[in-house]
Order: sequence, then structure tokens, then C-alpha cells
Amino acid sequence: MTTYAVQAMLHLANQPEGRVVSLRKIAYQQGIKAKYLERIFLKLHRAGIIASKKGPGGGYYIDRPIKSIKIGEIMEAVGESRGLVRCLIADAEDCCSRADDCSIRPYWKRMKDTIDTFLNSSTLYDIINEKKKR
Repeated sequence: MTTYAVQAMLHLANQPEGRVVSLRKIAYQQGIKAKYLERIFLKLHRAGIIASKKGPGGGYYIDRPIKSIKIGEIMEAVGESRGLVRCLIADAEDCCSRADDCSIRPYWKRMKDTIDTFLNSSTLYDIINEKKKR
């Protein structure tokens, strides 16, 4: 779900400021099923990442700076986990009887922390800028 959410957000981010785009148009242009994108946009809207305009000519738009929209924020909004292993997602004791004495769990935790840092410092603006550099 994250891939489609970020893909659709990049589509909106590349529009002129304040331009409203219909969900169907985004779905068509990005090759995402409209019903699936609708579920994604509902979550993004609830999280305050995108805004909507109702009625004729309605659709979705971004009404805050794209430099402020973190990839980690998008992932969180659509409910994606960043845990690499189950014991980092669920309560450790509930998933493994050896969690307290596990030698590899701290390693997975450090890796997850590194990924979280990257996702929480990377923005839509960064992705767009990276593409322009190529």
C-alpha cells in the first residue's frame, strides 16, 4: 500500500500549487485501481496529509509544503508497519518466549531505527529533487 500511496502523493506533488485532481484521473494515470486508491486517500485525508474538494471539479490536492510531508508519515497513515520481524511489530513477549534473551533482536531493532530515521527525514520534495538530478 505504501508504494501506491507514495506514487499517488508524488502525482499530486507534481501538480501546480492548489490544483485539484480527481481520484479517477490519478488512478488512471498511475495505473492504480480507483477503489484501492480511494481507500488509500481516505487514510491520507484522515491523517491530514491531503485535502479534498467536493462537487463538480472536485478531487484531491496537497495544501501544505511538500518539504514537510515525510515518507514515514505517509507509511504510518496507510497503516504500513516498518518492523522487519514480528517481535518488533507485536509485543515481544506475545510473539516469542525468548524475546528477553534474544541475541538478534537488538540487531533488528537497530536496523529498524535506521530505517525509521531515513523514512522520517525523507520527504516528497526529496524524491522529486532526486529525480531531477538524474
